Amino acid sequence: MLIEKKTQEILYKYKKILIAYSGGIDSTVLLYNLFKLRNKYSLLLRAIHINHNLNYKSTFWMKQCFLQCKKWNISFIYKNIYIKHKNNIEQYARKKRYQIFKNIIYKNEILVTAHHLDDQCENFFLFLKRGSGPKGLSGISKIKIFDNLILFRPLLKISKKQIICYAIKKKLKWIEDPSNKNIKYDRNFLRNIILPKITTRWPFFKNAVIRSIQNYKEQEELLTDLINPILIKLIQKDNSLFIKPLYNFNIIKRNFIMRKWIEYNKYYYMPSRKILSIIWNEIVCCKNHNTPQIKIGQYIIRKYKNYLYCIKYFPNLQKNTILVWDNINIPLILPNKLGKLIILNLNLNYKKESIYIRKPHNNEIIYIRFNISEKCYFNGIKNKKNINYIWKKLSVPKWKRDQIPLLFYNNILIAELEHKLVTKEGIASIFKKDNFFIFWKKIY
Repeated sequence: MLIEKKTQEILYKYKKILIAYSGGIDSTVLLYNLFKLRNKYSLLLRAIHINHNLNYKSTFWMKQCFLQCKKWNISFIYKNIYIKHKNNIEQYARKKRYQIFKNIIYKNEILVTAHHLDDQCENFFLFLKRGSGPKGLSGISKIKIFDNLILFRPLLKISKKQIICYAIKKKLKWIEDPSNKNIKYDRNFLRNIILPKITTRWPFFKNAVIRSIQNYKEQEELLTDLINPILIKLIQKDNSLFIKPLYNFNIIKRNFIMRKWIEYNKYYYMPSRKILSIIWNEIVCCKNHNTPQIKIGQYIIRKYKNYLYCIKYFPNLQKNTILVWDNINIPLILPNKLGKLIILNLNLNYKKESIYIRKPHNNEIIYIRFNISEKCYFNGIKNKKNINYIWKKLSVPKWKRDQIPLLFYNNILIAELEHKLVTKEGIASIFKKDNFFIFWKKIY
């Protein structure tokens, strides 16, 4: 058994296992080990095979994987990926794979992959090539949690040589993908050209790399422990970063704090020194009234007053965006993954989180708009006020205002649903049968 005792105990703890099964030697050995451990630990196994459609044999390989799983009585799932990009194929394929994993993973199920010791060394060199610091050079973790996905790598301390010897000894059959020899891909170049030459000259080089990885990991953990008391004070409840104290820090400390804050916001690709410099000089230190921003992957870094925000990128909702709510008995799905609106009965669990308004009359159409500047009498405010004025008083950043649903009956603004602002025209009457609650169920 290649999976050591302590690692087996982790599998026993989780029970439900989704195995990323390509059919190659690494994932075949992993699948076989889990198959052998299934009865011992009452594991519930599923295998997911992702066909990248990059080789004319890919459908045949998928069938081989299916037959192998059928032989071992393991539930088999397969999905297709079609890659149109000619650049960054590896990165694009990885992103698509993890989107699929996230979509099919069961509750309390963990994703298990066949990353091994040689992968760890290759990753070290790839991050070194990018000029990474201790965070990047600390290698891939045995257990990683991201996007509500638990990723576990039970073979991380096992070398490729051990895996090959084990597969031959157990007479396992696996798929040989010729693209693994194509050195146009950086990882294959390292695997097939660079690392063999290094290890031929220095046989214990991989072990030395693993020691360096452990040192970097310890340094990163120590730095994080030292900076956490400051981060706790600077990071706000809405995950924004209070930037005023940063002016008093040196560039090294300041950059580390910004990196940690970006990581805290669940952004997994750390910004380079150049990006951090742009964030500081062009966003934090910007003196004009514009709202400069920088897009990193799917996220945007921007400033509002004395705070930095790291927010998921979505296109602005235009003023002409109108969502008609024809049937209020059915939840209304909002754009940009903002969630959905639900009409609730008077006997409800979300009363505090809901907004209480009057029902529309028979001749009134109910709909949602965004990014509208309306002057109204809001409940609790004596004078007629523009909604942008209220948002400004509430310190709502401009980009957040654009994502706030505004409830209309015909052409009359009834309520702003984020801060539960009800207009004079939307106030619920004293007759409860004529009122209802609207609950905005957000996606976090």
